[in-house]
Amino acid sequence: MNLEGVRKILLARSISTDVSATENWIKQILPDSVLYLADEWKQMCRMGVKVNPDVVIIDSALPDFMRGVRILKRLSEVKNIPVVILCDRDEPVDEYFAAGVDDFLFRPYSFIDLRYRLKVALQLGDTLKTIKNQNQLLHKTSEELKKQYSLLEEQRKDMIDDITYSRRIQNAIMPSAEILSCHFNDYFLFYRPKRIVSGDFYWVAGKDGKTIVAVADCTGHGLSGALLTIAGTAFLNEIINYTPLNAAEFLNQLRIRIMRLLHQRGLEGEAADGMDISLAIIDFNDRQLQYAGANNPAYLVRTAGELVILPADRMPIGIHDNCEVPFTNHTLAFDKGDMLYLFSDGYVDQFGGPHDQKFRTKRFQELCRTVYHLPTVEQRLIFERTIDEWMGYRDQVDDISIIGIRC
Repeated sequence: MNLEGVRKILLARSISTDVSATENWIKQILPDSVLYLADEWKQMCRMGVKVNPDVVIIDSALPDFMRGVRILKRLSEVKNIPVVILCDRDEPVDEYFAAGVDDFLFRPYSFIDLRYRLKVALQLGDTLKTIKNQNQLLHKTSEELKKQYSLLEEQRKDMIDDITYSRRIQNAIMPSAEILSCHFNDYFLFYRPKRIVSGDFYWVAGKDGKTIVAVADCTGHGLSGALLTIAGTAFLNEIINYTPLNAAEFLNQLRIRIMRLLHQRGLEGEAADGMDISLAIIDFNDRQLQYAGANNPAYLVRTAGELVILPADRMPIGIHDNCEVPFTNHTLAFDKGDMLYLFSDGYVDQFGGPHDQKFRTKRFQELCRTVYHLPTVEQRLIFERTIDEWMGYRDQVDDISIIGIRC
């Protein structure tokens, strides 16, 4: 039996009862122990709180000892200390158990009996102390985790507030509905960021009686993409003032500025950030259209229902193997009532449907051919409803942008 170390034993006995043999046995069993003696239940409670013993042994002959047991078991400082009663076999042990007594030693008992009960009581006490310490540690850890969670939640709220404010800035930079209406008599815009801020942006401006419109998809979405949308918008606002009205040259100049901004030199391991973009220059008077695209095509659906694909060069605005190759400028005539669609790839890349697959280009082209003749307000609703039904319960995978313009 391992009873090593200094143990504190509180023995509460009646003055009328001789328990000197018990006292001597305790000293023999636990030679390094400190034995505290109490002669009445109030003194037992006071000493229990003061010395915090490892075991309390109570002689049932002690007057009103049950009151003392109940009090000890209600005091948080000592309620887990094992209590052993020295009693006769005909005493109401069930009542003692109900009061909180942990063990009994029936008279007459021997040295071995006392030694065994002490061992059991001390082991119980040690276990209860370990559990108490672990509970205290868990409580402390729980409080620390609550503080950390509260701090993280506060930081999360601050971050969301910052991002939400960033959305206001991004929305302010992009053309408003009023500006779009100044350039287009009949159009729709379907713009749905994946997150609070978007990696897609759209841009429109006028020069020399012509309208320039673009839809771009920057690397990433959320904050990372939103940073490039601001740069792209600023660069296009600059380019229009210094560049002839040539769609391909707009993209060439935009690529130069993006690569310069991101310090892209074609070195190994360099980040290949940038954007895909479709840009059109529309002359509504002469019914002529210029178009250039960086990985992003555009569609023109003629009044007869023919869908004309305006092809894009297979290279982005940014570092690329062919970044020295100029973009291709396409020109074509259009008729009154034709529909021009500029878009990012978020719509066609959206997963959904019965087989959890991408919406894909072919399905998107068919949708354009189906709705082109409808009022633009109704077209927008159909594009929105169609992708919502396609997505179902699935998450949006990318930013979505579509501009439809009635020529």
